Amino acid sequence: MRWIPILVLIAILLAPCAKAATVAVDVSHGEGTVALVNPVVDPASGRVIGEGIVPTLSWYEWAYFGRYQDLESAGAKFLGDMITYESLRDVDVLIIGQLHEPLDDDEIKAVVKWFSLGGKVLWVSGDSDIDDGSYVQDNANKLLSAIPGVRLRIDYATVTDTFSNAGKSSYVSGFVRPDLHTPGANVLNEGYIGEVGKVLFHEGGVIAWVDDSGKWHPLIIGEIPEGVYRIVTTSSNGMIEDNRAPEPRAYGVWEKGIFTLLAVEFVKLPNGAEGILIVSGESPYGSQVPIWVNRYGNYLFDGQRFVSNLLNWAVRQSYTLEKAETLSTTTTSTTRRTTTTTSENEDTTTSSSWTADSATSSPTHQAPTTSPEESSGSGWLVAVLAILLLSAAVLAFLLVKKR
Repeated sequence: MRWIPILVLIAILLAPCAKAATVAVDVSHGEGTVALVNPVVDPASGRVIGEGIVPTLSWYEWAYFGRYQDLESAGAKFLGDMITYESLRDVDVLIIGQLHEPLDDDEIKAVVKWFSLGGKVLWVSGDSDIDDGSYVQDNANKLLSAIPGVRLRIDYATVTDTFSNAGKSSYVSGFVRPDLHTPGANVLNEGYIGEVGKVLFHEGGVIAWVDDSGKWHPLIIGEIPEGVYRIVTTSSNGMIEDNRAPEPRAYGVWEKGIFTLLAVEFVKLPNGAEGILIVSGESPYGSQVPIWVNRYGNYLFDGQRFVSNLLNWAVRQSYTLEKAETLSTTTTSTTRRTTTTTSENEDTTTSSSWTADSATSSPTHQAPTTSPEESSGSGWLVAVLAILLLSAAVLAFLLVKKR
């Protein structure tokens, strides 16, 4: 059949455009490996209830920091024993579980430098303040506070829910209810068991935010900063508890209401680039009962679907963000044009473009342009559409000619 070579040609042309996003996980700071590769066991019954994250979400390119042979056997790329900028550079999404050991200063600088490239997604997980959870919270907040422009924090508290839970008020069954006007919210709401998705936050923490002066605020209706969206919350029977020092910064002990378990922030960095930050009071992997689980005893959840939706949403949104390289190229081009014009009037104009190593200049904010080598984003979608339309026209011509 004459049109078969055309379809083969289309497949060849599309192959280089369909680069999968690279998702890296950190297991080098005591986060644990539960649910990453091996089958997930229901902690309440001991039954196997699902596959691990990596084999289930196999369409991503997986990578990891730390030592875990099963990840390598599952096809994930080993990036090193510690986080470095060089290893992170080609990573699109970095997920950091519960930090039972802190990132050192060089690792924090590496994450900040990587995130400042723009178009990146960073997921930082927290915990409750039960047992050593407050230490995990502090380690997460140390990283969050180091990233310029980031407002989200994990408060030093535990959130409970007497209405929506898995048999105990601290085993909170969170509702997937993205705030109104959350960009692309339909992706976050797809495929749940019920009308609203439910996710288990097993002894989880609560999300807060800080203003420019460093003052902490609760992430509740009426106090949500620009660019921040709540994604998972408690029921109206949520409650704040304090189990050990330090005291909560944004919430009152025994305060009741709807509290945020997971939120996202569109971060505008000093160089004009943009990134997506996800902060959660529980981890998708590694903890005793991670977000990924679909069952806890007799209680059913949408953990796997939610994590899949959230990563899909984040990667899609990242394609629309400003990138440092694009901004730098745009600024350099503008500078050259300006210099040529002003030289006719015996004057000179100079300007310096921002790179990933600088955070002080302020280039003109323009729409990003990405090449196939830089991103698998919206640019290649246009190319795919054009190729498909051309192919359809050729196929229609051949069919008409044959008749």
